[in-house]
Amino acid sequence: MDKFTNNSFFMSALAEGNEKAFDALFVEYYPKVLQFVIRFCHDKSDAENIVQELFMELWIKRERFIKIENLDNYLFISARNAAIHCVKQSLVYCADDSACDIQGNDVTGDMKMCYEELYNFIMSEIDGMPEQRRRVFVMSRVDGLSNAEIAERLGISKRTVETHISLALVQLKKLLPIIGLLSIMAL
Repeated sequence: MDKFTNNSFFMSALAEGNEKAFDALFVEYYPKVLQFVIRFCHDKSDAENIVQELFMELWIKRERFIKIENLDNYLFISARNAAIHCVKQSLVYCADDSACDIQGNDVTGDMKMCYEELYNFIMSEIDGMPEQRRRVFVMSRVDGLSNAEIAERLGISKRTVETHISLALVQLKKLLPIIGLLSIMAL
């Protein structure tokens, strides 16, 4: 299969709706992508739902296959973004004031407040980024757009998009010690 993932004939067959090509893709990548997503959400059921939705979305929007240069990268970046979105959703403040269940753990009001503060802390750091960097980062990590899509929408080069994302990640990585301390204090 690997020899076919960058083959334009194979990608064209996928884009045209060739079910056998898609089945081969699914059989080859589903287990790998599933294991990858489990590392993010630590719940096999959630991971299976994420990966199934990912492959369903790929089939629905299969015409995109013709534009994909590296299928491996595309699948794992899409899976990562979907998993991050799922994890982020689990950290969002619950609508009611009662304790909620985040990834199978009972969370008290104090824990909800800690999660909310941590989320707000990270979002405030993102909001404090220069406008273009923030916009690019949000489009990439929250909206799940590819670098090419972001470049096209903003009228900038793909390389500029990559630079903005790299700088945003460097800025956020500086927060890791603080986030670690906040997480320990929440326990």
